[in-house]
Amino acid sequence: MKLKTKNKNLSKNTAQLKHENSMFELTPDIFDLFLPDAFQENVDYIYLGPENYCRVYVLDIDYPGEMYIGFFDSLLDKGEIAISVFIEPRDTGEAIKDITRRINAMKSNAMLQRGEPDYKLLAQIEWYDALRSSLQRSLEKILMTQVFIVVYAKTLEKLKEDCIRITKFAESLGLNMRCLSFEQQKGFLSSLPLGPRNLRYFEKFRLMTTSSTACLFPVGNTDITYDEGFYIGYNVITNSPVFYNQFDKQLPNPHMAIFGTTGAGKSTTMKTMLGRMAAYGYNICVLDPEREYEKIITMLGGKYIRIKPGEKLGINPFDVEVEEEEGKRFIDLNSKVADIRFILNIISEYYVGKKLDGVQMAAIERIVRKLYYDRGITSDPDSLYTSARMDEKGQLLVGKIKKQLPTLSDLREELYKESETQALAKAMEVFVGEGSLSLFDCQTTIDADDKIIAFDLKEFERDNFLKFFASVNILSWIWNKFSNAKLKGQKKVVIFDEAWMFTRYQASAEYLEFISRKGRKYKISLMIASQTLLEFLMNDTGRAIINMCASKFLMRQESDMAAQIAEFFRLSERTTEIITSSDKGQGILINPREKIFVQITPFDFEWEYVTT
Repeated sequence: MKLKTKNKNLSKNTAQLKHENSMFELTPDIFDLFLPDAFQENVDYIYLGPENYCRVYVLDIDYPGEMYIGFFDSLLDKGEIAISVFIEPRDTGEAIKDITRRINAMKSNAMLQRGEPDYKLLAQIEWYDALRSSLQRSLEKILMTQVFIVVYAKTLEKLKEDCIRITKFAESLGLNMRCLSFEQQKGFLSSLPLGPRNLRYFEKFRLMTTSSTACLFPVGNTDITYDEGFYIGYNVITNSPVFYNQFDKQLPNPHMAIFGTTGAGKSTTMKTMLGRMAAYGYNICVLDPEREYEKIITMLGGKYIRIKPGEKLGINPFDVEVEEEEGKRFIDLNSKVADIRFILNIISEYYVGKKLDGVQMAAIERIVRKLYYDRGITSDPDSLYTSARMDEKGQLLVGKIKKQLPTLSDLREELYKESETQALAKAMEVFVGEGSLSLFDCQTTIDADDKIIAFDLKEFERDNFLKFFASVNILSWIWNKFSNAKLKGQKKVVIFDEAWMFTRYQASAEYLEFISRKGRKYKISLMIASQTLLEFLMNDTGRAIINMCASKFLMRQESDMAAQIAEFFRLSERTTEIITSSDKGQGILINPREKIFVQITPFDFEWEYVTT
């Protein structure tokens, strides 16, 4: 009776299990998430559904003699590519036996040879001997490796074009991509992570050591996190936070360029970053051409200075500070000579109609040095100060007082004395005394001790030259102030919105390159921004300015510029699509180490101050 009951219960459980299995058969599993709409194998490509084609390659076993970590990174940037690396361990004992047999055979051949030794054969023996030693000491393992490369495209024509381009690039790396003609399905399935021995393609295996195999893996990272970085936003792909530090030692320089069309959120992004850098204690100076930063500068407790044509600004282009490098303090008169020469070159190019020649540049350097020498100012830091002097109001100042420095009026007087610079001196008439452009012909009266300071250039919006001239002088002055030995270890940022005006003057690239080198030494970051990326790409000066910045943030761009942008920044097709269709506040953050899709969004309490 009990036996019948057991059989009855067993039948009942079996029926229930079958019913449950039939239910699960209707439930999608993980493979259904990435199955293509179709799968049609052709001779040398696979059709995966509407606007989805691919071609499968396997790497030939003849790899380059020298490889390095991240060797495949440059290949991944060339298009929509998937790289699959299949690795199978080989028995170390068997590998040692094989290597020993090979060494013995090569040694026998070497002994049988007469005449001059075969140095190539001897080098091979030495290499195999070192490999055997590494295996015996467990420093290395022997692995069987196989690399598949799958190229994807939306159309068959695009697939063919991309494959030609990618295979040619692979050849330049010393790689031979072999198309799996008549074996596309087997190769495609072999490239998928579907478990071992799944219709594997068993040719083109290569024996490699563990350290060599590591070179096969791309090292690109989808996230960016730097030590001492400030929060800028989140990774659109992974939703992970992005902390960025443009001063990180892994980057060539601390400079950044931000580009975005109208409505891309460029200004909001700049102000959001400004506020967060201020929270980290950065010293910040802003050149504001559109009067957009007044609200946030005031909120942060900074100084907002409005500049008007014809009024003395309180900035002297001849101002210098004591700097420090490798423990030595000095006054960098060489840099100041370069600053003044650049300012005069701008005046000459715009008012005289030609750039300065070599004779004029030599005369200017001689005159500038004389102006400092006449006041007893040399590279010695103590020479910049006196024990007492009268200020502009006739009051006696005592103690360690900074000397009165040369002015543009003093410079013009000396230029008149040299025949080769008299035309330049005449052109300077409006820049000195009571001239309409004489705002920088004065002693410095602005206190640069404020952590945050901004200059309003709105009054110059109708005169692009005057705006540019004012920007250069302010930039030179703040760079000089930020180079002060007192601020040596402090992070400093100069934000220059609408920097496109620099692209119109050839000397700009040389000048910005000059101050960028100084920025690396003194922890000064120049952040330039512009709506018009085309202005930069159209000429050598603009391209040089972009290349000067190690970090770039590309926000939404016009579709008709996509090809030019992709070519210059070496963007993949997918990345190019992103920057032409990204939402407000989104962009691709690029530096020599990585590219990442970032969303920068102000916090709720920041919106009031970052919107114009």
